[in-house]
Amino acid sequence: MSTSNSKICLTGATGGLGSRVLHHLLHTLSVPPSSIVISTQNPSPSSSAAGIEARHGDFLKPQTLPSAFADAATLLLVSYPSIAHALRVTAHKNAIDAAVRAGVTHIVYTSLAFAGDSQAAVMQAHIETEEYLMRTCAGREGLHYTIIREGIYCESWALYLGFFDPGKAMGKGERKVARVPEGADRGVAWVVRDELGEGTAKILLRKEEFVDRTVLLSGGAAVSLKGVAEMISGIMGWQGEEAVEVEELGREKWLDAMVEIKTGKKEDAETREFMEKWYTTYPAIDKGELDVVDPLLEKLLGRKLESMEESLSKQLTDVGGTKESIGQYAK
Repeated sequence: MSTSNSKICLTGATGGLGSRVLHHLLHTLSVPPSSIVISTQNPSPSSSAAGIEARHGDFLKPQTLPSAFADAATLLLVSYPSIAHALRVTAHKNAIDAAVRAGVTHIVYTSLAFAGDSQAAVMQAHIETEEYLMRTCAGREGLHYTIIREGIYCESWALYLGFFDPGKAMGKGERKVARVPEGADRGVAWVVRDELGEGTAKILLRKEEFVDRTVLLSGGAAVSLKGVAEMISGIMGWQGEEAVEVEELGREKWLDAMVEIKTGKKEDAETREFMEKWYTTYPAIDKGELDVVDPLLEKLLGRKLESMEESLSKQLTDVGGTKESIGQYAK
């Protein structure tokens, strides 16, 4: 391993989580821009606006990665933005292998807050990546990892509530229904994405405390899907018969309903395939995989975390933000 490497290299720095990590490194933790490099598929002048070097690095073109990671002691590996399992795992393995060749000594990987033996489809590429990262580090002296199981974003609530859109339910007296297959009463430890970014940034700077560990960054309380619906109703002023109901439909009826909600059609093979994968999230919720509240993030930030209700209040000030949430997470 090279001893001259000293920089922090960020991947995914233009995305939702990675951009908040970068923000907090620069503005909360006062890391000099010269100590940070960004590996991005499409470097642009705006990428280097803060005086940070932006390098071309494409997870699916592994030959570009060693030079993108050069001079970095620490790599933040933000998970590849795709739901295609094999593609995602290949991208992650390419990045890990390139980090080894570049002389990186600590890889911090952003995983997800489901259990390590989860059957949720969204977690499978993370599990495979975690295992590969641990095996890679175990076989090399001086190479370490930290796996951060990032909590479920408060901002992604609409995806879990059957794509419920308050903007389409504004009519007085109109029945407001959020449809889920199961798991409506089990908690989710929702957490604001910006606070995850700040906590992740602090772990990057305090990596010695998290050597070869898997940690969970969660919100400060678990709120069920029914609880989220009740909060939405309260914020929007919907009471009695106008309050949002959460219906548990079971798998098949829920799949039919989601295809129609997303496409306006009774059948759409591509959408149904996506929703069949997404369905596997709900048995995991029902098993309690997401209701684990860990105090680590609150300790890292040194303050009480923003609650789900506070986050919803901000989001629902402009109900158009729900459309942005659905579009961002339902990929």
